[in-house]
Amino acid sequence: MRIVNVMGASVDGCIAASPDESDLDRARYGFTNDADRAHLESVLSEADAVIVGGHSVNVSGGVIPTARPDGHHATWIFLSNHGFERDAAIWRSPEVPKWMASASPIPLERRGTISKFVQADTEMALPQAILAACKEANFKRVLLFGGGKVNRLFYNANCVDELILTVCPVLVGSSAGVPIVAPELDAPVALQYESLREASGMVFIHYLVRL
Repeated sequence: MRIVNVMGASVDGCIAASPDESDLDRARYGFTNDADRAHLESVLSEADAVIVGGHSVNVSGGVIPTARPDGHHATWIFLSNHGFERDAAIWRSPEVPKWMASASPIPLERRGTISKFVQADTEMALPQAILAACKEANFKRVLLFGGGKVNRLFYNANCVDELILTVCPVLVGSSAGVPIVAPELDAPVALQYESLREASGMVFIHYLVRL
């Protein structure tokens, strides 16, 4: 099983200008365009699952319902401490399978339409618990969509195999900006360059994580 961190970031390393940034804001600031959306749809069409912070998905308007060539959708796995209301944006696109993972007990009424709940004793133990559930489901390619705190958990657990980074033509220059990886990592993560391409001002860089 491969864990691929897929992120879009500004030139100064921010994945958002603020934690509550919507997709409309991202487009207005220059974090996304048609080329970026085509890129995301391409990586999603090859994925078995997507791991992501639940808050990030909710404020951006919900999951991306891109189907794979076999007609099925990747399972979206939300990390959350509190769960969500029944009418939250995160529950849109009912055709997309959804799990939730947490180190906190979440009432059933806050778990929405999930088909699986992954429980861990601590936040630090979440990556291994999620990956064990993914292996049990026979997932082969799992995307890690962040945000920064979620990425930190998986990098500190040495669970990331690749990074596909989109460098967006924007500078954030704000203390409210959300970093690719939230402080603090236990140690720097070394990357091995694989490939690069450019489209419509977006630069897509593929790295392998050197363990």
